[in-house]
Amino acid sequence: MSTTSLERTDIVSRSGNGSGGARPPGTEQSNAGSRLYRVVWRWHFYAGMIVAPVLIVVAATGALYIFKDELERLIYPQIMVVEPTGPRVSYQEQLEAVRAAVSPNSRFAQLLVHDDPTRATSFAVFSTKFENAYVDPYSGKYLGSVDQKGFFDVVLTIHRQLFIGTTGRIFVELVTCWTIVLLVTGTYLWWPRKGNQVWGVWLPRLRKHPYVILRDLHSVGGIYVALIALVIALTGMMYTYAWGGAFNYVAQKTDTYELFTKPTLCTSPPEAKDLPLDRIVDVAREQMPGYSNMTVWFPRVPNAAYMIFASSGRGPSVHELVFIDGRSGEVLGHRTNSQTKPLYWFGTWNYPLHVGSILGMPTKILWFVACLALMALPVTGIWMWWQRRPRGRLGLPRRPVFRLPRWLAATITVLCVVLPMMGISVIVLLVGELVVWRIRRIGAA
Repeated sequence: MSTTSLERTDIVSRSGNGSGGARPPGTEQSNAGSRLYRVVWRWHFYAGMIVAPVLIVVAATGALYIFKDELERLIYPQIMVVEPTGPRVSYQEQLEAVRAAVSPNSRFAQLLVHDDPTRATSFAVFSTKFENAYVDPYSGKYLGSVDQKGFFDVVLTIHRQLFIGTTGRIFVELVTCWTIVLLVTGTYLWWPRKGNQVWGVWLPRLRKHPYVILRDLHSVGGIYVALIALVIALTGMMYTYAWGGAFNYVAQKTDTYELFTKPTLCTSPPEAKDLPLDRIVDVAREQMPGYSNMTVWFPRVPNAAYMIFASSGRGPSVHELVFIDGRSGEVLGHRTNSQTKPLYWFGTWNYPLHVGSILGMPTKILWFVACLALMALPVTGIWMWWQRRPRGRLGLPRRPVFRLPRWLAATITVLCVVLPMMGISVIVLLVGELVVWRIRRIGAA
């Protein structure tokens, strides 16, 4: 569409003439496009209204959390960053340094082993609260700890539940579902109807009417991050109330997490002496060479084996895992990521895909840009609606008199079943529309 026709459409809209409702941006009143286009645009409009406030908060906290590892070292440099000064002390000595500093009733959950010489050694410890304790690997000195009230724990709480518990988790899930709808419908609305279109489709027109610039920044900017944003939203469903709870229920029923629920037991005599922690790490390195990071899980129950995960810092969060007898050093099990159950395998990919660590810093930057776009798109969308609404009225899009194609009705039904929070909200919206329609009929009579 030419700039002149778009500006003329904007003027007609502002004058209050026509149907009285907002029209899809970029379409003329005399040729509003196909009825299906209007239906999709109406869904896109209302989805944007539903998600806007919460999406901005969730995207902002998500953008911060992408760089959690990097930012934590800036926030807590005294306890997380060390200066290499010579040979490292043993992991056993570091463990004893933490044990002497924390509560006697504390239980050690895990040790993080990495190849960065400037990072302090981290032990996850649980007593009355969960905390990460840090030790200087060169001096063996206990440096301090960060508990669940640390900065990024607060960021994560806002991100997942808006600081209002279960209610917040439900709101976040609802917004995540409708964000998926926004991205899908937005892609349909953007889809070029002519194969040779470039300006306004692939490149924004920055020297045109202010509304044209706003529209292009919204649609062109959105399409470039749509796929990444969709990955973020879909993987985020794993941490929601209803959908995530259903996934965990299925995982529990299929023994997906049997590695945790059914610990591997040691075969050595109970009276045998425990090996130093360094020996456990050495055996793990021998079994899984070449990995930059390992997570050593301490035995959770008596006579249980150590469980060690290995990862490269890229790709899935777990590449291989071994089980080691803490008294004999015997390897009791060794699995690669592909040998685990499908749901567990999927889970090892979900978190890196969600936070953008899948290929390291390049994908983190791309995911960060997508989060910024997710913050900006609701603002530009609402701004466009406000600019184009008829004077003195809200100009909300009315329901087109149009029978949905069977394929579209089936798609909506499937989405409402697969995304239950979206399904509930659709029912509420339909009931609300019915009530408004009834009231209008009574008023007209």
